[in-house]
Amino acid sequence: MATTRSKRWNGELSSLSPDFLKEVIEKMDSYGDRIQFEMPHKKNRVPAYQVINARDLKMGFDCRHLLMRLNENGNVSDEMSTVYSLQTIKATLANDGRKTVSRSAGSSTRSSTPRSSSPRAPSAPAVPVDTVEQDKYAYFKENRDYLPDGIARYSQDISQLMRGGMSAEQAFDAIIKAHFQDD
Repeated sequence: MATTRSKRWNGELSSLSPDFLKEVIEKMDSYGDRIQFEMPHKKNRVPAYQVINARDLKMGFDCRHLLMRLNENGNVSDEMSTVYSLQTIKATLANDGRKTVSRSAGSSTRSSTPRSSSPRAPSAPAVPVDTVEQDKYAYFKENRDYLPDGIARYSQDISQLMRGGMSAEQAFDAIIKAHFQDD
């Protein structure tokens, strides 16, 4: 099967490999629902990127998905792509690069003229963001000193309880009562 993917990051999501996008989605599921990529340079086959959470805090990752420090401007690079949503990245992976996915709303820090004069497809309506993982992680981070060792094994159970309507605190308490307290 022939592919149109290039060997280098060219600024288009469709040029990124499915394996790379899967890792990006894992980071986004854990740390934030939006992402920006470093713009292409001669040296990079795969871009560094930053995941942005609901409070606009950024976490930088290099091309191997390892944490990296942000520069003095608070980004992984001086030139960044537009902001993409988690849904856009998932759609790109699902399309496997056969179609160009429209960019999510957001401003680019790069100043240049548009690449083509062809009209873009209208953006899909905004999908509500699932904040369960963000809320769960925030609660865990704030209370890790008080939570029992091994509670991370029940992460999926906590998420399921939260999706059922419990707050993070209620879900953690339910798991602690079920698995860590003697009756």
